[in-house]
Amino acid sequence: MNITTQTSPPNEPIEYAAIASLFVLSTTTTTINAGCLIIIKKSKKMLTIPSVHFIVNLLVVDLLQGMFVIPIYAIKKIKIQSKFWDNFVCDSFRFLYMITYYMSIFCVLLIALDRYIATAFIFKYRALIKIKTVRIITIASWIYVTTLCLIPFYKTPSQHITNQESDSCIYRPSNAWTITMLILNCFIPYLVILFFYSCIFKHIQNIENQSGRDSREDKSLSDNARNVLKIAVLVSICYAICWTPSVIYYVLSKFCLNNCFSNNLKNSYGQSKIEFAIKYVGFLNSLRAPIIYCLTIKEYRLKLSISRKGRMKTVSTTCETCTNMSQM
Repeated sequence: MNITTQTSPPNEPIEYAAIASLFVLSTTTTTINAGCLIIIKKSKKMLTIPSVHFIVNLLVVDLLQGMFVIPIYAIKKIKIQSKFWDNFVCDSFRFLYMITYYMSIFCVLLIALDRYIATAFIFKYRALIKIKTVRIITIASWIYVTTLCLIPFYKTPSQHITNQESDSCIYRPSNAWTITMLILNCFIPYLVILFFYSCIFKHIQNIENQSGRDSREDKSLSDNARNVLKIAVLVSICYAICWTPSVIYYVLSKFCLNNCFSNNLKNSYGQSKIEFAIKYVGFLNSLRAPIIYCLTIKEYRLKLSISRKGRMKTVSTTCETCTNMSQM
């Protein structure tokens, strides 16, 4: 049986611009995150620091979003006429979108946990946080999130019939699955993140009050610790800014569709534009880690020397921030 695939091009210039912007964002995200991963891999010093592997995990999640999630979403907007490929694109996008979203918050949570242990248990940090331990935690988190995100694929026929969505995608999260995932793997983790950082700043404040910060050396160490914490907090804030609109909209559309949205907005051109804007803001989150860690921080500056022929001759990195993170 031959399956012919036809695509319906966008009808308006705005649609072309939206799809083009997605591919630009995808290319930028993939290039920057891949470049950061390559530089980290070439640096033997950085790979010996356990906390760097948490950053690597975050960069991998953002790289996957740039390589697969964003391009698939762009293809989804082209509206493939073949039902088989339309469903395939729809299911692929929803599944990968869920995985990268929940893995992203777990990455932020693990970074916050690492900073908490480094601050509250400064003398036990090296014994508690090792590269092997980080790898085990990372693999376990991927298995946990992937397993949970596979659940919407398995449904009874009655669930498909009663579903109110107009598309025919197989991947359809139920209300129970959605609320459970949001509570256990979104709201609670972020509250834990806030708790970690509040404890960290209280602990640092207590140390400063006790020591009085008399010597310059103590001041320098305190400033380094505070700088690293500001970076980690900034990552968490960027995550909240980028993903909160998506979470709010998704919850309202899932549980308050009739009361929170007018009938004129449902399945309209305006709704599609709102959904696009919300998803695009969420996709911008995939640029936060490389920009914050690898571009804007002086102690984590990447220095590339390019030859006249366009070939990279040397790649050197300075990673005082990462060293400070492991020695706090």
